[in-house]
Amino acid sequence: MSDLPEQPTVTEVLRFEDLPLGSRGTRRAIVRWSDGTEGEGLTWYADEILVSEGDLIGKTRDQLRSLHFRRDRDWLQS
Repeated sequence: MSDLPEQPTVTEVLRFEDLPLGSRGTRRAIVRWSDGTEGEGLTWYADEILVSEGDLIGKTRDQLRSLHFRRDRDWLQS
C-alpha cells in the first residue's frame, strides 16, 4: 500500500484550443479531472506531435507529461 495520494485522472476532454504566438505551445487541451476540477491537461506544438482525446482519457498529470516527452523525443529523433 502506498502513502502517496492518488493523482486525479482525465475523465473528459472539454476542448482543444489554439494558443497565441509566444506561448509555450500552439495547442492545448482543457480537461475535466476526476476530482471535479477543470484545467489545462497538456500543451504542445501541433507541428511536432499529434494529440487526440483518446490519448488523454484516464491519464494522470505525470502520465500526460510522459506521453508528451515520448512523442517529442520520437519527433526529434525522426
